[in-house]
Amino acid sequence: MFAILKKLKEKRLKEKSLISPEPEAPLKIALCYPNRYSVAMANLGFQWVYKLFNEIPGVYCDRAFYPDPEQEPIYLEKNLPIYSLESRKPLDQFDIIAFSLSFEMDYVRALKMLNFSRTPLRAELRRRELDKKHPYPLVMAGGIAISANPEPMADFFDIIVIGEAEPVIEPLVERIMERKERGLDNLSGIFEGLEGIYIPSAYRYEYDKQGRMKEWSAIPPAPEQVLGAKAHANQLPAYQVIFTQEMEFPELGLIELARGCKRACRFCLAGYFTRPLRSAPYYKVIQAIEKLLNYRSQLGLISAVVSDWEGFPALLEYLAREGIPFSVSSLRIEAVNQKLLELLKKSHNKTITFAPETGSKALQKFINKEVNFSKIAQIMKMVGAYQFEKVKLYYLLGLPGEDELAVEEIAVSARRIQTALQIGAGKKRYPGVVEITLSPFVPKPGTAFQWLKMADGKELEKKIERIKVQLKPEQGFEIKYDSVREALLQGIIARGDRQLSQWLEKLALNQISLTQLLKNQALINQYLREREPEEIFPWDIADPGVKREYLWKELNKAKEGKTTPFCRANCRECGAC
Repeated sequence: MFAILKKLKEKRLKEKSLISPEPEAPLKIALCYPNRYSVAMANLGFQWVYKLFNEIPGVYCDRAFYPDPEQEPIYLEKNLPIYSLESRKPLDQFDIIAFSLSFEMDYVRALKMLNFSRTPLRAELRRRELDKKHPYPLVMAGGIAISANPEPMADFFDIIVIGEAEPVIEPLVERIMERKERGLDNLSGIFEGLEGIYIPSAYRYEYDKQGRMKEWSAIPPAPEQVLGAKAHANQLPAYQVIFTQEMEFPELGLIELARGCKRACRFCLAGYFTRPLRSAPYYKVIQAIEKLLNYRSQLGLISAVVSDWEGFPALLEYLAREGIPFSVSSLRIEAVNQKLLELLKKSHNKTITFAPETGSKALQKFINKEVNFSKIAQIMKMVGAYQFEKVKLYYLLGLPGEDELAVEEIAVSARRIQTALQIGAGKKRYPGVVEITLSPFVPKPGTAFQWLKMADGKELEKKIERIKVQLKPEQGFEIKYDSVREALLQGIIARGDRQLSQWLEKLALNQISLTQLLKNQALINQYLREREPEEIFPWDIADPGVKREYLWKELNKAKEGKTTPFCRANCRECGAC
């Protein structure tokens, strides 16, 4: 235990922070990220929520993380609780345990963190065993993954925030503080007048003989549906507030330029759930950058598509004039220009990233991400001239209608891009590596593809092997791919319901393995199957603003090979504006 606490103290001492928490504040919150420290601290959403909590008068927010891989056996062997980073207290000594859940694959680790901390996993059990002298903490969660479909984890949480944190955190916490003296076991009415607050215990669900959702009902005063909260543009940008060398990309000061996306890619959860596109005010971005430059000399610009931020051209001028280096997470191929590439190279970026998604013209139209191949070649020649050490390309595998030819076209696309890079570089062989990342397609709730079946695991593995054979290291390619087993679990969780909670609990308590779970063909068939057009979805409880009939229309357009133009401001078509 002492070694664990010492390591936490060392981590904290290496940090520099813009936040000054108040340890004596009456309401104490442990903000948890169910992954290792280095991953958590590179997550801007996690850092920003930490700031939002600590800005509320009377609140002290600490942080906690899942143990590093080499430490996990120690926690299991010695039955150690999870300790917070700053106060180094067990999680069960806080008033609130709040989880940041942006990825379905973090769900099981979140439950393990509760179990390590001697806190019953299920909310009902915590309420039933409530000791008024030593009550269990209130357990809540937020993040895009659980916002899109809270149901697989609904039985474990007292409160789930649906949507974005900025409009919700302060009024929610203020209501919790008002009730603290009376006990937090009764949450009735806490959500009245607030968007984005889901109290799972205030809803009842019924299933048919096939185990499919039949209906749900709200217990008054709970609303029938929970409307996702949306931040106003004036509440942006989010930016990094804690700096440490032990995080991923430690050289960067992170700043979010815009929230949402107008590109309308049909597979993308963020593209639908965070609509509409909201651009941070330019002057606020510059103010945040000035703060970041006190701690970092290079910026990490974050947005779904950074070039879509309305202030991007002016920002490039500012960064060039001031000589401030920067990186971007990923670029749309058609948004690349000479000036941007020149600045990225001057900023000593060694890697540049694109997401073609598919090499098939038909599948481009299907996913609504169409880019003319001659345009791609033209842009890649321009990129090649700057000879980046690594060009990363992301592709989806297992899209509906992806036949053998479409798989071949991924390899063909990668080779075409490599050839264009080579021409641009003026070399017989491109001097850098072309890294290909293959990700199994997971049909996400709240997207146009939420009705679709997920591809079979063995089929996905065969496709990965076919591409590996065609794009070899000696040819200048590096192949990476997401775990098919984990992608299947992600698909099960993403479209799961409350019945799935028993399986997540078993995984968290090591009562079954992932291999055993994925051998359950009934479970695979239940959650990864094609859905009926009028079927009630578990995630219908969360309303992101985009109308279901609009998503159905987009699915049919995909099947017909029709594309949809970029979102227009206040068009009223999808319902998000």
